[in-house]
Amino acid sequence: MSDQDPAVEMALIRADLEAVQEELKAVRKELKDLLDAWNTATGVVRFVKWLSTLVTALAVIFAAIKGFEGR
Repeated sequence: MSDQDPAVEMALIRADLEAVQEELKAVRKELKDLLDAWNTATGVVRFVKWLSTLVTALAVIFAAIKGFEGR
């Protein structure tokens, strides 16, 4: 054990614990922000996939109509 007074050791441990708790709060906030960004990006990707499907369907319909006009 160390040569310090137990009260001093307890105060140092409490200070370390408070510092760790503050760091944990900061990490939680950053993680929440990252999760929000991830969810937003996921929504954008889903919209782009939906839009590309719609555009493809319209292109197929347009090509079919153009193809039948020539006959």
